[in-house]
Amino acid sequence: MISYKDELNKQLEELRQLEKKAANREKTYKGLEKGSIRVSKSRGHFQYHFRKEGEEKEQYISKIDISRIRLLVQREYDEKVHNLLKDMINRLEKFNGKYDADSIDDLYENLRDGRREFVTPIRPTREMIINNWYATHKGNQNSYERKYEFPTLRGELVRSKSEKILADYFYNKGIPYVCEPEIRLKSGKRVYPDFGILNVRLNKTMYWEHLGLIEQEGYASRNFEKILDYEECGLILGKNLIITLETQERPLDVKVVDEKARVFLT
Repeated sequence: MISYKDELNKQLEELRQLEKKAANREKTYKGLEKGSIRVSKSRGHFQYHFRKEGEEKEQYISKIDISRIRLLVQREYDEKVHNLLKDMINRLEKFNGKYDADSIDDLYENLRDGRREFVTPIRPTREMIINNWYATHKGNQNSYERKYEFPTLRGELVRSKSEKILADYFYNKGIPYVCEPEIRLKSGKRVYPDFGILNVRLNKTMYWEHLGLIEQEGYASRNFEKILDYEECGLILGKNLIITLETQERPLDVKVVDEKARVFLT
């Protein structure tokens, strides 16, 4: 189950900004007589009538006074939208204060051991999701000889310093990953992305490919072919495929890694 807490907070912030804008608009009508405007139609033409607050009699506003009509109609709209925004914010704040998707998991996790062992949760826990993913996604499937080997914090060996940086980043952030999983294309060809990664919140497998030294002759075209291979088997950049790049002059930027992980993996 996806937790929409962050999305609700984003929506709340957007509504608060609009409410602030509406409140500022209302300040501009200071000095404009209070009351309501009525619009009617006669012989195909609109007519405008204004009734001051506290009075019963209306006064006709000629279209010659178009600027006054515009102000009165705009103010009426701004007042209504301001009240609507305040009501929406109030209702959403109340709902968001009570909404907690994680409480479903907490109900199971907080069971005492003597009870939990006899209970099957309504949905898999985070630990169950991760364990199942590791059981069905094997790493280190690429048997191609390693020219260089760099040990990661988790103890596996990778082919470059940048891959070590990425693996250690995933490890430190608690992001489930495997190195070089195998993917078989429709043609039967086997390809091995640098990393398979689990977005636990969505229970979705992502793949991360790092393209280093892209300025070298022939390297770019080979990797464009690789991306085409990935697309052939359903790995689409920005959907379930993440790519980082580097050159000798511009090494892997951890800030970029952090931003991509935030967008696609949390």
